[in-house]
Amino acid sequence: MTTPLSTVIVPLLVFEAADCLMAIPASEIAHLEGPVNRDHEEFSADDRERSSRLRCDLGEYFVGCQSDGPWLRWSRGSRNAWLRVRRVIDVVPVALSALTPMPARLSGHRRTGAFLAAGVSGNDVFLLLDPARLTL
Repeated sequence: MTTPLSTVIVPLLVFEAADCLMAIPASEIAHLEGPVNRDHEEFSADDRERSSRLRCDLGEYFVGCQSDGPWLRWSRGSRNAWLRVRRVIDVVPVALSALTPMPARLSGHRRTGAFLAAGVSGNDVFLLLDPARLTL
């Protein structure tokens, strides 16, 4: 009798950006900040620490349409950035074995090269984003 292999489960933060669902490991989200005042798109001047970091509006990056939702502070090792999304959906546990790697033909393009895999959570299909691959 053989022992079944254990399935690695990773909690992913699923969010909407650029008219699709995306996800990143929940452990890489260091902070969630509410939407910036629509009349004042830039961060406030008194928030110097945050304004000095890299910022990427994912809607503008992928489809050229600005998001109006919250900012997520992504952090991995010494790398970090603020990512603006339309809305946060949920944190869901996903088996790594259930993710489908992005096809090689899509991995080299600017807009699709930031995605590692596609996955399914219930009836929703999402793309696994690697913020380290965004070309800012």
